[in-house]
Amino acid sequence: MFDAALQRLTLSGYSKARVMAPPGELASRPRVSVVVPCYNYGHFLGACVESVLFQDAVDVDVLIVDDASPDGSGDVAEAIAAEEPRVRVLRNPVNRGNIATYNIGLSAVDGEYVLLLSADDMLTPGALERAVHLMECNPSVGFAYGWSIDFSGEPPPPARVRPRGWSVWRGEDWLRDNCRRATNVIRSSDAVVRRAVLERVGGYREDLPHSGDHELWMRAALVADVGMVRGVDQLYYRLHGSNMSRTVYSSTLTNLYETRKAFDAALDGSVAGDPPTLADLRRTAYAALARKALWLAAWDYMSGPDGATNAAAYREFALGLDPSVAGSRRWRALERREQAGVERARSMPAFRARELVRDLEGRLAWRRQRFSGV
Repeated sequence: MFDAALQRLTLSGYSKARVMAPPGELASRPRVSVVVPCYNYGHFLGACVESVLFQDAVDVDVLIVDDASPDGSGDVAEAIAAEEPRVRVLRNPVNRGNIATYNIGLSAVDGEYVLLLSADDMLTPGALERAVHLMECNPSVGFAYGWSIDFSGEPPPPARVRPRGWSVWRGEDWLRDNCRRATNVIRSSDAVVRRAVLERVGGYREDLPHSGDHELWMRAALVADVGMVRGVDQLYYRLHGSNMSRTVYSSTLTNLYETRKAFDAALDGSVAGDPPTLADLRRTAYAALARKALWLAAWDYMSGPDGATNAAAYREFALGLDPSVAGSRRWRALERREQAGVERARSMPAFRARELVRDLEGRLAWRRQRFSGV
């Protein structure tokens, strides 16, 4: 009861979710197909696949799709499949890229539920059971997610595996909250999706190599409800030098542009939704992205090596989305720093104190999101 009350409190300012405690155990053993795309991650494959095969209370099958890895990952995958009948392998004859590889795998599985799991990541114990249990008890839910835990080295840290409850949103409510935050609240690909929903909305878009997962979840929320397993870690996200999010798409300005593309694609009306509602959602997302751009501009100005140069780019992005941000509180905050100059602004107690407050606000927002899912 206390957890449910706390969840409702943390959702203050966002859409109301149905908050409930997981009832009993799974009544059957639903089948979950896990697609593991792989490019040069053969040295991680064993741990990844093992984390899937050891899942309890569900029947699992694994499809490894090797994208013509030059490091021998395909041979590693074949060796794993030779020892385990629940594992299959597809090998792209030529490198197709990550999005095409995802879609090749998703189109080749037939489990009632589907998960896309990167070859360098791992599932936590019981992750599939927790997500599937929520969806079995709530047939309107199209996908369910939790939280992920970062790690590097071996062994991974202990994960939270005991749910503190479930939250279920109407799809449109979850999507509207997502537009208000202008953020992908699913930190990594730990969402288990109902295959019927995936078939209805389609797979990943080729033109969104960075924000395709975010766009897919928003598209799914247009046709189904959304669930979160609270208080647990569903996935181990491995940190290493080759993470795409830490190399190709590490720029915050690039992330802003890619997030805008995700909203434009998800809200284009090609899947579902009436035009007035979609237009309103897009305006909400644009306004939130503009505010975020100004927040990042001030942060970069105060701490980044190219802050003074980048501030103009952030401002241009914000104005292009929502001209009304000119003269806003965040706009004026950036102007005051620019008027003081980089060196003076970074040494002024008032500005430095404000940065400490912003850092604290960010940490509190992170903890809130970790608990509430929005």
